[in-house]
Amino acid sequence: MKKLFMLAIALMATISIYAQTPEWQQQLEQLDKEFSELREKRQWKAVVANRKQYHKIFMAQPESERMEFSQGTDLNLNFYYNYTCYLSLVGDKKEALKTFEYFTNRATEELELLDVQRIINDSDLDAIRNEPRFKACMERLEKWGDYKQKLKDAKGYYRGTLPVGMKFRYMSPNNPDLVRLREKFNLDSVAGAGDEISKIKNLLHWVHNVVRHDGSSMNPEVKNTIAMIELCQKENRGLNCRMMAQMLTEVYLAMGFKARSVTCIPRDYIIDCHVITTVYSNTLNKWLWVDPTHEAYVMDENGVMLSIAEVRERLRNDQPLQLNEDANWNNRQKTNKEYYLDRYMAKNLYYLICMDYACFDAETVKEGQTYRYIALMPYDEINSQSSSINWRHLRVCDDEWFWQSPYLNMIILEE
Repeated sequence: MKKLFMLAIALMATISIYAQTPEWQQQLEQLDKEFSELREKRQWKAVVANRKQYHKIFMAQPESERMEFSQGTDLNLNFYYNYTCYLSLVGDKKEALKTFEYFTNRATEELELLDVQRIINDSDLDAIRNEPRFKACMERLEKWGDYKQKLKDAKGYYRGTLPVGMKFRYMSPNNPDLVRLREKFNLDSVAGAGDEISKIKNLLHWVHNVVRHDGSSMNPEVKNTIAMIELCQKENRGLNCRMMAQMLTEVYLAMGFKARSVTCIPRDYIIDCHVITTVYSNTLNKWLWVDPTHEAYVMDENGVMLSIAEVRERLRNDQPLQLNEDANWNNRQKTNKEYYLDRYMAKNLYYLICMDYACFDAETVKEGQTYRYIALMPYDEINSQSSSINWRHLRVCDDEWFWQSPYLNMIILEE
């Protein structure tokens, strides 16, 4: 009897919570359930009717309620792309083209990241692919969404023109904060007793696993590795790519490596940028690409780890690139080379930005902070009004200087 009574209470609570959900949201939830079943059975006409009703109900609501429900006053782009596909599958060319035009306008105006190759290869769109209106849309999308081509079209760098006295600086591993970081997390054991490259990889794996990535998370107030790990454990939360890259940079510095966080920026700001870490290898005599968000490093056809500069040039010249097999997002989803390098990072490698001082707690706002950001840009864009580059950034176009060995003209600071 007691179990039945408790079950009844639970059932009543569920009914009560459901009853508090607005009727129009309940209708959308029901439509979504029906939609999944209809799509599984490939009943495209019923799918179209379902999505049409979903759109009608959503758009009939006040803007404030729509915003609260979907974080926007309109449905997302995927809805309109998929709706185009369903309309095309049932042969409703007029509505399919109208919806695809709307999708195109939204995508290009809102600077959305697009998978243009997916659209090109999607057989669901074959019924409208040869229509002039579809081709006109594709011209716009391909021009906007071919990020690799934009990278190829970028002008080169120009060497030899630098402000006098400009140098990158690196905190000494003997700094008390870095010593505390090394000892608190037993980083010597994490790095292991192998060669330099194995240590670099082991430290990358550790940072990737010690906190999860959450691109929508708010930055914590205190932005050093110790504070951020403790906060994530306490609040069961994740960090965005910038914070994870800062953590890995600090971990490398604590272990005596020279490292920097690198903000990788698109030519035009599209949804987001990405921040990774670069660490200097004495074995290979170059900076290496290491991304804690995706537990990723990049290699050439012979399995040799590559630098950010090398990856950028190989993308521009269509040369072979490999991603490590265990690259992944949050140990839940495999990161594949085609998306990660050919699209996402091809978008983000147009400009590269580093803080001039690599140190513990670099991202925490402190009174009297004098760190500068240095942006590496194609030579013809040094004076551009790019939406991606802050006017306060110091701009350079000498890639050899930007990526020179940290042991040349190096400044190591103990404080």
